[in-house]
Formats: sequence, C-alpha cells, structure tokens
Amino acid sequence: MAFSERVSRLKSSLIREILAAAQRPGMMSFAGGLPAEEMLPSVDWAEMPTSTGQYGMSEGEPMLREALAREARALGIKCEASQVLTLSGSQQALDLTSKLYIDKGTPVLLEAPTYLAALQSFQFFGAHCLSLPMERDGPDLESLRELLSQNRPAFIYLIPTFQNPSGLRYSDRKRDEVAALLDEFNVTLIEDEPYRELSFDGVAAMPVVSRLNSTSWIYTGTVSKTLLPGLR
Repeated sequence: MAFSERVSRLKSSLIREILAAAQRPGMMSFAGGLPAEEMLPSVDWAEMPTSTGQYGMSEGEPMLREALAREARALGIKCEASQVLTLSGSQQALDLTSKLYIDKGTPVLLEAPTYLAALQSFQFFGAHCLSLPMERDGPDLESLRELLSQNRPAFIYLIPTFQNPSGLRYSDRKRDEVAALLDEFNVTLIEDEPYRELSFDGVAAMPVVSRLNSTSWIYTGTVSKTLLPGLR
C-alpha cells in the first residue's frame, strides 16, 4: 500500500503519551495541562436543550459564537461572530492552520522552546521551523527583526501569556514591539492563549493581536483549562 509522502514524517503523539501516563494509578503528572478533577464543575446535562444533540452549523452554535466574539472584543480584539470558528480544542486550530499555510519547506517562526504538539503539527506538514530566542519578558526583538527580514515566514506562532513550556509572560512593551514588527513585515500572527485566565495576580495584558493594525491573525483560546476539557 502506498501512503502519502507526508506519512514518512508521522510521529507518535507526545500529548497522547503524556495523557496516557497521567491515567496510571498513583501517577501525579505535571507534564500535561489536566485540571484537578475535584475542581471540575458538576453539569446537569438534563437541562441542555434537545436541539444541542442535533447536527448544527459547522462554524458552531450561533449564540456561542456571538458570546465568544464579545469576549474577544473585551480583550481589545476587533471581532464579529462571523469571524469565530468553534473547534474541538485548540489543537484542531493548529491542524487547520497547518493545512492552510504550510507546504513542504514553508518557513514558519516559533518561540524556542515552544508547545510540542504545535511543533509536531507544523513539522508533519513539512514546515521549515525557525527558532526565535526568548528573554524573560518576551522575544529577543533584534533576533525577531532579523528572522522576519531574512526568511519571510508564512506565519509566526506565539504563546504570549504563560508560555508553554517556559511559563513566561510577554511585557506590554514587548507585545507592542512584536505587533509593530509583524505589521511592518506583513507576517501573519497565530496567537495561542489557552492559559490566559489562569492568573492569580490580576495581571493579564491585552493580546498581541489586539495591537495589530494591518497584518492578518488567528487567535485561539480554549475552555479546556478553565471549565471542562471533556466539552471537546
């Protein structure tokens, strides 16, 4: 049987292995982003309208999309419900992004280090992944300018709030500078913020996409860390 050339780059899912290990009896894993089960809310599914069990719009439930758009606007992001796509976890957003932008050899720019499942997805589709050095408050701006000018990546993938795996947060200054550089070089931003609401000091700077003036962007969030992972 002849498989596609892409299959030669297929690797075992590291996230799947992490989650499988976390289910072992007596295991307390700090490797995966699993909420504490004793903190999960109790949901009465009997109160859900019967219509939620029926096929719906592929973009997602209209009222939910409008609610998500309102949340985005509260973060300074110019967003209407028509721009919102409800997905099965932000990992699906990374898969769709890969399909949308990446051919074999396409340069993409990533933080170093970065979220391993994003890296796997981009590499599977054949991306040439470029590493962006990080400092305590965000990217090394000189390196960012050099990488953007020399490589013209299809997109840059960033996790500005509680970055995975480092945990750092971009400063307001770095967010402004990153946005200005992306506008200058017209490079698409994929901003991933799954941990934004997990702040205990009240400090949550506005997303980088809210600071962009001209370049295109995709902003992803999730309720897997703040409500119920099983909703996916």
